[in-house]
Amino acid sequence: MSRKTMLSLALACVFLVAAGLTIGKGVVLGKGQLPPPQTITLQAKAGKYNEVNPTLEVRRGIPVEITIRNDEPGSIPHDFVLVGLGVRTPKAIQPGEVSTLRFTPTQPGEFAYTCTLHPGLMDGRLIVRP
Repeated sequence: MSRKTMLSLALACVFLVAAGLTIGKGVVLGKGQLPPPQTITLQAKAGKYNEVNPTLEVRRGIPVEITIRNDEPGSIPHDFVLVGLGVRTPKAIQPGEVSTLRFTPTQPGEFAYTCTLHPGLMDGRLIVRP
């Protein structure tokens, strides 16, 4: 084997070892993993979410899971829409049903949420912090 070939092989080995150590370090330290989602549970009942239509707060860039449970005793459906974020339940949630929405906010700000079936009753806001 020529000296040039041996030098090329040695450099390739050094590069592979360095790349492996860098990747391994990220795995051991947890880098490159998504943080756990921010979870919010809302109960739709008596024309409100969680009795008071609470202000919801999340962080930008961290996945969010919002679970909406319709606990109406009768036959009243609900839905959930985050205005300006393009997030909504795919269909009306019937009493006893649950719907979970998953998204990752990309911009900070304040956004309205509502039940479009009961506007003015089931309205609140979501604040996305930087």
